Amino acid sequence: MAESISQQLAEYGACEISDSLIQMGHPHGGYIPDLESFSPSKPKKICGPAFTVKMVSQRDKDAPKPAQHFVDASEENSIMVISAPPECKNAIWGGLMTARAQARGVKGVVLDGRCRDLAEHREAGFAVYARGHSTLGQSPFTRPSVLQEPVTIYARLDSTVSTEEAFPAVTVHPGDFVLADEDGVVVVPQKDTEEVIQRCKRNREVDARCMADLKQGRSVAETFKEHRGK
Repeated sequence: MAESISQQLAEYGACEISDSLIQMGHPHGGYIPDLESFSPSKPKKICGPAFTVKMVSQRDKDAPKPAQHFVDASEENSIMVISAPPECKNAIWGGLMTARAQARGVKGVVLDGRCRDLAEHREAGFAVYARGHSTLGQSPFTRPSVLQEPVTIYARLDSTVSTEEAFPAVTVHPGDFVLADEDGVVVVPQKDTEEVIQRCKRNREVDARCMADLKQGRSVAETFKEHRGK
């Protein structure tokens, strides 16, 4: 069932999915901001259920520890979504992790943090979306703590942006569907997948009519009024 949903969502792009989620009242449109594709060299579209991991500072002695290595625990056809403390400058994903994840059948990784070993990921053709990259590994900076529990990802605040103006946080639950492509990373709650797919289909049909009219020389205002009702 999950793979069927993944295939249906993958018919659409991240922008189309965000548009649908906005229409449904999700203020963030499912978008996780500030993430870029670091591997392969040409961004690779991936779509699958989230396998979530929360990293904590090595100084945090009270946070729980997983029973097994977080990549060993990963699931086939999943997309690993890994959060890290916002202040960390080290990578939370490297080439050895990619090798094991591929062997486990993982489709790709989305990092609320940094990666390293870019050449190894690219040689493997493994999809890595992250906030940045680093020369530093996990130790002695961060460690995995919790697996398969919701993780909340916040936009990195600019000093000129007030808390009230901040972009809404996105909470990723295990099994939510993640789609990433050259435009960015979006998350679709499990309960909303069917409606998102239907809205994407309708919106694409409307956009196709708009595109045809615009190419024929009609104005944006006239075209949108006819096909979008605004």
